[in-house]
This record gives sequence, C-alpha cells and structure tokens, in this order.
Amino acid sequence: MDKKLLIIATHSFDAPERAGAALAIASTAAASGVDVIVFTINEGALLVKKGFAETIKEQKAFPPIKDLLATLVEMEQKFYVCTPCAKQFDIGPEDLLPNTEIAGAQTLVDLAMDREVMTF
Repeated sequence: MDKKLLIIATHSFDAPERAGAALAIASTAAASGVDVIVFTINEGALLVKKGFAETIKEQKAFPPIKDLLATLVEMEQKFYVCTPCAKQFDIGPEDLLPNTEIAGAQTLVDLAMDREVMTF
C-alpha cells in the first residue's frame, strides 16, 4: 500500500512556527518515501507565492521556511493553493512556486478522501 499524506497549511506570517511545523513534517515524510501534497489555505496561501518565504524571519523552532519549501520543490512535491485565498492575497498562476496549482474546495475534499490528513 502506498503511503499518502495531505498536509493542510493554514498559516504563514501570522504563525510562522505552525507553518514551519507543517513544512518540516511534509519534507520529512517526503524524504521517507511518502507521497505528500501540501494544500495551503487562509494565510498559508502565501507560502506558495514566489519570494514570500524569504520574508519570514521570526520562526525559530524548525529550519527556515524558505529552506523547507526549497527542499519540497526540489523533491517535486505537489502544492495547491485555495482559489478564494489566492484571490484574497492577489496570487496568480505566474506567482506560484513550481508544481503548484490553484484549486477549489472540491479538490481539497477529493484529496482528503484518499489520504491521511494533517492540519496546521
């Protein structure tokens, strides 16, 4: 049985430790061979915006968010950003990290039905 994990990241600048935890667990799972998808909503949507991770300086408990994201991108992990959240933060397709798509609630529901889910 293939291992599949969906991480729902709901924070970025507003709770950098939670964002760091979500991405640290995602990268650890991916390095262990787990098929990981990170779905970003609310303030977490900013995590998949090019250049945003470099602005988060306060997070200390985990490796830097920019490094965690770079690792996940390098491992070609899949990211989604929720459609209304992308609109709220003025994030368009050209603003996204590699391997990231804008997707709606139905995509999130479909992914959650097929995977273990962790929310941060």
